Amino acid sequence: MTLEALLPTLLKNDMLSITLVDNNEEKLITFNAGGYTNVESDLFVKIVNKITVESNKSIIIKIVDA
Repeated sequence: MTLEALLPTLLKNDMLSITLVDNNEEKLITFNAGGYTNVESDLFVKIVNKITVESNKSIIIKIVDA
């Protein structure tokens, strides 16, 4: 699944904090679900590798190159 397909499904939970990390667990960006449209478009084509739920208000999405 691409990041572009996943992020709109999280939109209803505007208070959800989303952190994107790369293969090396390096933090790329953190944003609220409602602000996903401001994420750079080159990240949208990345493949989601893993989703970690830290709490009901915070998740980490690990992405890999498409």
